[in-house]
Amino acid sequence: MVAFTDRLREEVRLERMRPEQIDAAKQRNPSIYVPFGSIEWHGYHNPVGLDGLKAHEQLVGLALRSGGVVYPPVYFGAGGGHTEWPCTYMVESEPMERLVYRLLQLFEGDGFRHCVLLSGHYPNRKAYLDRAAALYAEAGGTMRVLALIEHEAPGVQGDHAALYETSSMLYLDPQTVDMHRLEQGSADDAGGPDQRKNWMGDEYKGHPCYGLVGIDPRGRASAEVGRVNTDALIDFLAEWLAGERRP
Repeated sequence: MVAFTDRLREEVRLERMRPEQIDAAKQRNPSIYVPFGSIEWHGYHNPVGLDGLKAHEQLVGLALRSGGVVYPPVYFGAGGGHTEWPCTYMVESEPMERLVYRLLQLFEGDGFRHCVLLSGHYPNRKAYLDRAAALYAEAGGTMRVLALIEHEAPGVQGDHAALYETSSMLYLDPQTVDMHRLEQGSADDAGGPDQRKNWMGDEYKGHPCYGLVGIDPRGRASAEVGRVNTDALIDFLAEWLAGERRP
């Protein structure tokens, strides 16, 4: 079961909506939410599209709560320093700056007044989202725009495919995660229950946590941890939309 999509009574995913549905949604709340991700290694147990899948489902949850529509995931990651990994396809920042800048202009022209740019791939913000939002503002854009990565919201934790991202997927889209792939070895080799560790070195190839950065998810990751993180993020974004937070 997918956490929020399976609860939809009215469609909020833009690509699945007809023009009249989009117009009605804008009448209720003229907000659009864009999830950004990457295609990259997220451990043996997680899907390579984790970042975009995560951000998209989180924003569907925001739309369920606050209204608005959700743009399809943008699976172009930039930055992060691990471009040589298998199943990892990073792009240059500059074309993405222009693309997002143009999208913001088009959203405004279509009547949207608020836009959230949420990147599940954390380096995207500095790589191209902030610059795109700045270009839009410098050109006279009038929408309120928030570019964010999840752990910038109060009470939200983040990592790379370890405890928190694995927990997020166990809550948001559990069928995409194979926790049995993590059962080899012992969590004890992580060094402690709250110790962050980097398993990206070549010496960890074949290790169940190969490619992870953060707290060992073995024996710790759960849908409940993911739910708490997601609820805190949606709370923050809903308050921003209501004008209660001014980052």
